[in-house]
Amino acid sequence: MVRFAIVLAMLATTACSSSKDIIRRQQEEIAQLRVQNEELRDRVAGGTVQPERIVEIQSCDEQACVGETITVLLTDLYFESGSATLTADGVARLADVAATIRGQYGDRRIRVEGHTDSNPIGASLKNLYPSNWELSASRAAAVVRHFQWTHRMDPARFEVVGFGHHMPVGSNSTAEGRKQNRRVRIAVRPE
Repeated sequence: MVRFAIVLAMLATTACSSSKDIIRRQQEEIAQLRVQNEELRDRVAGGTVQPERIVEIQSCDEQACVGETITVLLTDLYFESGSATLTADGVARLADVAATIRGQYGDRRIRVEGHTDSNPIGASLKNLYPSNWELSASRAAAVVRHFQWTHRMDPARFEVVGFGHHMPVGSNSTAEGRKQNRRVRIAVRPE
């Protein structure tokens, strides 16, 4: 009976510390995003960020696609591995995407879809992302939060969708195919 109580106490302590770790990481991520947001606001206000033409890439079959694709973000460039934390390069690249949305699509609704490859989530990330669905949805939501916080876009214009690994565009049996499958698709909804 005493052993059982000790085991329970150890499990409770572990659960509390992992919850604290998750909260601490989320707070660090929010602080980092705020700093990046301020830097980008300064760059946008100063005119140092210039929009580039975004090439349309079809990233899903016609039955699955909703709306016209604005761009497809390969998550290896935009996010840290196995996370929904935007990289500094990803933040800078999203400024161009935001400028395109603002300049070409006015107040139209925007759909942001997260996709992953079929590799299972690693054991160390299972608390944050129990499956690829949660990771894909978190990445799509991170893009929308960035548009809202940094570029002051109305969040009511956006919808976030997580597909996980269920809509691949490449073969999950090759490194190149898995790279293509790890993506965030941004599309404009029909008027």
